[in-house]
Amino acid sequence: MTRPLASLLETLTLPGHRAVAQHWLALYGAAGNRVPALSSLDPLQFSAALPDVWIVDQDDDGIFRFHLLGQNMIDWHGSNPKGLTFEEVYTQTVLPVVTAMVRQVIDRPAICHQHTLSTTRNRLSPVPAERIALPLADTDGRIRRLFGVTVYKTRDGHGDGMIRSDIQSEQWYPVAEAEIHADESAPATAD
Repeated sequence: MTRPLASLLETLTLPGHRAVAQHWLALYGAAGNRVPALSSLDPLQFSAALPDVWIVDQDDDGIFRFHLLGQNMIDWHGSNPKGLTFEEVYTQTVLPVVTAMVRQVIDRPAICHQHTLSTTRNRLSPVPAERIALPLADTDGRIRRLFGVTVYKTRDGHGDGMIRSDIQSEQWYPVAEAEIHADESAPATAD
């Protein structure tokens, strides 16, 4: 389901998701409605979400690599996947699901809010999770990073890693193309 960016906060109920979204939206507005850069994030603005935070970089060859993970995410994976590619972390069942979401966030660009059920190696019943993923720009203004928060609703399954991820619901909040690809040297104009 596609929704207007202005309605993002209406659907977020988890405090960490709301704090991250509020911070991202404030940075977006302060940057003249452009996707904020990783360097502009202030972790103190979303400190309660830090254990569930993750950042992914897109390499020049299009490969996705983990840049940073909070402790709950490290616990979920069973080790710290920092520096590893998606191919090194996810099973062949999960890889296309995660990659498709990340590509859409970066390529559209858009913010994604998902409710999922994740199955792990050592737990037969799926673990519910809620995720928000937001685009980030690099120092040149290109959108090549992803900033997200994933909250697993139970601690069961931590350390097992995902073997399956089923999306239960998904909302997309597009960031207007004109706002992203505006000439950086051109003065901002009022709408």
